Amino acid sequence: MANSRPNIVFIIADHQAFYGHDRPGEYEYKWENFERFAAEGVRFDRAYSVCPLCSPARSSMMTGVYPSSHGIIMNTEAPIFGNQADLDSGQLLYSHYLSQAGYRNGYVGKWHCGRQRLPIDYGIEGWSLPDYGKIYMSDAYKSFAAERGFGDARAQIEYNINYPEWQGQEIVLHDPSPWKFMNGSGILAGPPEAHEEQFVAHLACEKLREFAAADQPFSLVVSLWGPHQPYYPSADYADMVDPSEIPEYPSFRDDLSGRPFRYQFHKEISHRSSQAWPDWSTWQEILARCYAQGHQTDAAVGNVLDTLDELSLTENTIVIWLADHGDAVASHGGLWDKSSTFIEEVARVPMAIRWPAGIEPGQVTDQLVSNMDATATMLDAAGIDAPDYMHSRSVLPLCQTSDDADWSDELICEHLGHSYLFPQRMILHDRYKYVFSLHDMSELYDLQADPFEMNNLVQDPQYTDIIADMRGRLTQHIQGSDMRNQRMKRLLLLALENDL
Repeated sequence: MANSRPNIVFIIADHQAFYGHDRPGEYEYKWENFERFAAEGVRFDRAYSVCPLCSPARSSMMTGVYPSSHGIIMNTEAPIFGNQADLDSGQLLYSHYLSQAGYRNGYVGKWHCGRQRLPIDYGIEGWSLPDYGKIYMSDAYKSFAAERGFGDARAQIEYNINYPEWQGQEIVLHDPSPWKFMNGSGILAGPPEAHEEQFVAHLACEKLREFAAADQPFSLVVSLWGPHQPYYPSADYADMVDPSEIPEYPSFRDDLSGRPFRYQFHKEISHRSSQAWPDWSTWQEILARCYAQGHQTDAAVGNVLDTLDELSLTENTIVIWLADHGDAVASHGGLWDKSSTFIEEVARVPMAIRWPAGIEPGQVTDQLVSNMDATATMLDAAGIDAPDYMHSRSVLPLCQTSDDADWSDELICEHLGHSYLFPQRMILHDRYKYVFSLHDMSELYDLQADPFEMNNLVQDPQYTDIIADMRGRLTQHIQGSDMRNQRMKRLLLLALENDL
């Protein structure tokens, strides 16, 4: 018997080079499956990460509340005062409400929302790992690889910031730390099926087949590790991208003048990639592997979508596809990783929703949304009102063909920095983006006139009124917030109200 309530599939890509990398008329970098998927539903052209860092963003998508509310303000392994390694034991996830409505809930892939508690501890079926996870060393992957004769995961290293002596070597990707091989690029040995993205897709497809055999609506989170660096695509995908055809990224020559200290700190101290690789020709090769890994991630999601078709589940399954945050790679003077900033490259994310039974295809909206809005959207699709404490908003009203959706004209996101404390709040309103920093210079950009944020307008007297308006909006937001850290709340308000 068909279920009247839709099934829910929530696809999360990790750390995706998205904003600025596909430049019409200059260079094309599109994900084939994502483009087709978005055309079959609604594309959100101004989607942002609620916090451009893995654990805070992912935890917000699971809970529907800001990081300052759920308590995971940096990655779970970061030893920063006030940061939690796990969500509170009593914290409710999206799955709690779906279970009450009769849904069976599954989760496969990257978790990074806790060190001790995993999805299974919240009553969610599936497979995941604590913290960031060491996928190629996991028992599940080793069993998968052994059954197919892949052997240990290995990569031919082309570049590595921390271990330049590895260049040209084939390295077995086994180490107690997931960060050992992180800061580099190369090619994964073996067939495409040996890649971590295909492994996660395989688990997702198996779970879909299991769910399809039961007469019960279900939700399934498919959480990829890619296209997060290290960029180790399989050879078949590496061959898809010619490094010599990649033009210089628009902000690659940025000398960071007029910018806050946190940019220089990230570039010169925490991630020294621009010193290791000063020439654009090197970055062409690195971006080629980055883009290839993106295509491989896209293909893995394509396998999941094909399985929905195979199981005749597509029509009444709402699929939300987005990323947890972006990637600073090659931008602003040659940054690497996420950086402790709110640049568009790390803040902007792709986002699209498809639901053939409930949403007309071919829609595009430029309303401001965040990936945290996925939480309330899942509940709304299941006929559940989001509880009052949630900050998440269902985007389903934006998916209707009428133009009468009541939607805010501003978006506020949080960031405390990446491994180092740089407290920030970002507000977007109209064409302007204001980033308030507690201990560093703030920023204002006109995204319409300056899409690559090359001109910080924060000290330009012409924009005094706009800055005052933005600060007032932030003040009102923080005053009404339920931040756990009351001292941080007082400091933010004090600085905002006194123009510090």
